[in-house]
Parts: sequence; C-alpha cells; structure tokens
Amino acid sequence: MTVVARSLDGHGIAVDVADLTLQPRPRSRAIRKFVRLPSPNTAPSEFLNALRRFIELHQHDMLIPADDYALAASIAHYDELKHLLHVACPPPVVVCRVLDKAATLEAAQNCGIAVPQTFVVSNSDQLPELIGRTGTPAILKPSRKQATADDFKSWIIQTPDQVNKRFANASRFLPPMLLQEYCRGVGVGIEVLLHKGECHGVFQHRRLTEWPYRGGYAVTAIAESPDQSLVRSSLALLRALQWDGVAMVEFRINPDNGRAVLMEVNGRYWGSLSLPVTAGMDFPLFQWKLIHGEPIQVPSTCSTGTKWRWTAGYVRRLHDLLIAAARSAAARQILWRQLWQAPTDLSWSYRDSLFRLSDPLPATFELLRTLADLVANDFRALCKRFGIGSM
Repeated sequence: MTVVARSLDGHGIAVDVADLTLQPRPRSRAIRKFVRLPSPNTAPSEFLNALRRFIELHQHDMLIPADDYALAASIAHYDELKHLLHVACPPPVVVCRVLDKAATLEAAQNCGIAVPQTFVVSNSDQLPELIGRTGTPAILKPSRKQATADDFKSWIIQTPDQVNKRFANASRFLPPMLLQEYCRGVGVGIEVLLHKGECHGVFQHRRLTEWPYRGGYAVTAIAESPDQSLVRSSLALLRALQWDGVAMVEFRINPDNGRAVLMEVNGRYWGSLSLPVTAGMDFPLFQWKLIHGEPIQVPSTCSTGTKWRWTAGYVRRLHDLLIAAARSAAARQILWRQLWQAPTDLSWSYRDSLFRLSDPLPATFELLRTLADLVANDFRALCKRFGIGSM
C-alpha cells in the first residue's frame, strides 16, 4: 500500500487509502486521505455505500486492490464499481480463477508447468491417509485466497502425530483446504504487468530468507536477470487464466536438479514490490499510465543484484529462530548462520522495504508495532506456562 502510494505520489498523482482491516492507519506522507470501511463480509451494503461516497467525494478514477481481501471485495461489487472508476483487476470470473488455488494449479498443469502433489481436503479425518501419500513434511493451506482479512495462511505438518494433536479438541470438518507435498528449494518470483494481452514489464527476484524460517514470506531477496524459461511459463499461465494487470507467479526451484515447481499466483501487488521499484521497474506508475492511455518507458534492464530487506519480518524470523533453537538442532544451525549474516543483512547494502529518509514513519511504526506484538505474545506465553491469570 505504502509503496504504491509513494510511486504514484512521486509523480504528482494523489493517492487515498480505503482500509478493510483493523490495522493501524498508515502514516506515510504519500497518502493524502484515509478512511476505514465497514466489513464487506458482514456489512456488504454499508461497505459499498461508504466506498462509493469516498470515491465520489474525492473524485477518484482508479481503484487498486492491495491484497487478496480487497481483491475479493472488489469483484464482489465489480458491476457497481466499474461505473464509478477503473477497477485495476480483471472481471470477477477471471479473478476467481486466481483466488481459487486448485483452479490455478489445474491451469498450470494444462500449460505443462510442474505443480506439487496436491489433494483437496474437506474433512480433517482425511488427513492421516492423505499424509501417508504426500509424506512429511507436508503443507496444509486454504484452497481459496479470500474469506477474511485474518485468514489462516498455511501450516507445515512435520509429523503425522501433529494432525491428531491439532484437531483433538476441534471440529473434524475443515473449510476446503489443500494438502500439498513439501517442495524444498529456493523461492523465485516472476512479476509481470499485462495490459490488453501484451506484456509491458517483467521482473524476477529470488528469496534469500523467509518468515517463517521453514518457508513463507520473503524477508530478504535479491533482484535477478529474468529466467526466460520461467517467464515463458508465467506468461503462458497468466494468459491461460485470461489475466490482465499486475501479477506475481511464484516458483520453488530445487537446487539439486533446477526443477521449477509452481507455488501460487498473486493477482495483485506483492510484499516485495519495493524491490522492483527500487531496481527501476516501477510497476504502479507503469500500470497507472497504461490505464490512462499515457506512454511508458520500460527499462530494458534493471539493477540486478539489488538486495532488499523487510526489517520487521527479519526481526520476527530471528525471534522465532531463538525460540525454536531451544528444541531443534536444525533451528540452531539456521540461527547461527542468521546471526553471522546479520551485520551484512542489516547494513545499508540492503534496501529496506519501507524506510525512506523523506518518509520515515511507515517503517518506524511497523517495526515498533512488531516489537510490541512480540513482547506481548511472549508475556502471554510465559503467563500461560506458569499458570498466571488462569483462575
């Protein structure tokens, strides 16, 4: 959100934010107005009316869904919104193919792209038998990307016994979930801007570290020259899905044999967006200009080798490793490597995802909130362990 606002504001385009979550208000100087909207799930009419008033009052001409929750809300009211302004996503039938992970994987297989062994799970009683087929570790994740702002994202199942413990006192039924084999390797993202079927920009990054440390969001990453094989696969998949706009296609590359396996497609701006913007591929500006019929000058090459860091995520990763190291030799090894690498990771050789001298508050507030959350969570865990406050 902040990165998109900075990109556009830096070229004289006013940016306002309409928020669907309970997250604190962003403090960026690039954001002109802010409004918190009613929940599109529990109060859809109130949500649409409030958004319409905000659009009409400030005369907006473009709506950019910044996450999957906003993307789902936008397509739920697509017909009403498209008469007010340009909605920066394809029609609902197309977006639903990307929000539905099973549909995305099926389209990828039809394009000849390797995908993890995957099973659809609707009942937790199915898990033991299916885990016997995928082996462990395995990944359990929602089959769709929308639902609520605080969705369960994914769970790494290390041993079959963890399933029985997790669901011992819970309902045996699940919303539709996907159980996938665990694919080891390095995360690589291919970011693309498509407009009316034509590709107007490609960028590639490789994840160096992730949070959680076994696999998740990018914490540190590096810009690379696009792998043309991955680019061709990404474009073939996006065109098969009839996608238009920005998207990131995420692969996991096995370091032993170089085999690329599709993980997912993000049909909106991604968490490491500031890396391509810093390296010269300004996706938000290019998309805005294309939609408004203005010419764009896409660089033929970007600053490959540019390194990027999500500092709040780095702190969370380090915190989790410190806790895990007490009971895991593997976590201890990762922790020592992280500590050894930390002086370099936290140096100016890495571009911070949010911090800018001209606009320091977004990064500062995010880091402070992260530290406060970690301290509060640790305190609650300590109280639970010693039975404090359980009366």
